[in-house]
Amino acid sequence: MKKLVFLLIILLILWIAGAAYWFVCRTRCDCRNSPVQGEIFSPREAALAALNASVEEAKTFLGTTGMQKVYFETSRASVGAEIVPAGYLNTLKLYLDNHPEARVSVTGHSDSQGPVDFNLMLSNLRAKYVRTYFIVAGISPEQIEVSGKGISEPAGDNLTPEGRAQNRRTEINIKM
Repeated sequence: MKKLVFLLIILLILWIAGAAYWFVCRTRCDCRNSPVQGEIFSPREAALAALNASVEEAKTFLGTTGMQKVYFETSRASVGAEIVPAGYLNTLKLYLDNHPEARVSVTGHSDSQGPVDFNLMLSNLRAKYVRTYFIVAGISPEQIEVSGKGISEPAGDNLTPEGRAQNRRTEINIKM
């Protein structure tokens, strides 16, 4: 029974993709974005072409957004709400699902308040917190690299409250 339901869902998705292709390219004659002009694709080919286009759009988006940062409160290794915007997370997941060689680098940092060894441990915990968030969101753990830098790479001046707030961060970079 489950196999039949799964098969019907797949057929429905393929039918929708094929109908969308037919409407845009054949009815409206708007095939500028079609991979090959003038050919009729099967619904499966149309769905694969749409997926490939989406993955390339995800790569472009991730390349242009650059590094994402998550800021933390003093001596904290967790934040209350969502870490990154949902759109960014969905785009990241789509890209990583289709590029198993790609990696996400999560690097934790801290301000200079407190002992050096505590700040190094705290920066590692911040990076691991973001890693756990990504894993729960469905990103493969093998694609996430984690490190903690402690106070070694400040983004702001540790002598001011604003600078220390900039230093209590985790940086998320995509290695494409």
